Amino acid sequence: MGTSGVAPAHVKPWTQQEDEMLISLYPECNTRQITEQIQRTHDAVMHRLSFLRDRGLIGRKKKTLSAKEIAFLIENRRTRTARELAAEVGCTIRTVQVHLKKRGYSLRKCGGLHHLTRYSDHLVELVTELHDEQHMTFAMIAKHINHTLQIKVTTRTARFLYGRRTAADAALYELLPD
Repeated sequence: MGTSGVAPAHVKPWTQQEDEMLISLYPECNTRQITEQIQRTHDAVMHRLSFLRDRGLIGRKKKTLSAKEIAFLIENRRTRTARELAAEVGCTIRTVQVHLKKRGYSLRKCGGLHHLTRYSDHLVELVTELHDEQHMTFAMIAKHINHTLQIKVTTRTARFLYGRRTAADAALYELLPD
């Protein structure tokens, strides 16, 4: 599949002059503006910037997150959205997502921590316990909850609650491998 060390015929090699121009434009311009001036594709410019960064010829435009900021992201990931975390730390949403994912953390909100939660984690745990340990049917569970807790629950709702995740499950997602 080609000769080692030789660029394919359809690839135009980078010249020293283009590299110098890229290095000088990088601090002031974004990559879209650089592509117009150098007459290269966006992917080619991004790849070359990565290459130059690896060789130490250019630095990063944006600061990396400090250990304190990363600790803040990890601590607040279950109660805040990526947008809220990014605004607090002063970075992009994607940066928040990448830093957390790279460390094995998720922004997933389960159970009572989710903003659209209608049923408490306690109710979900009760339905699971009644079904698994007491071997009650979902119709019996619905009747039991309606009678004891005075909450209107249908058989279908009981079945739905049985499969629902709680806030404690979010921790299990992070601890267990995919």
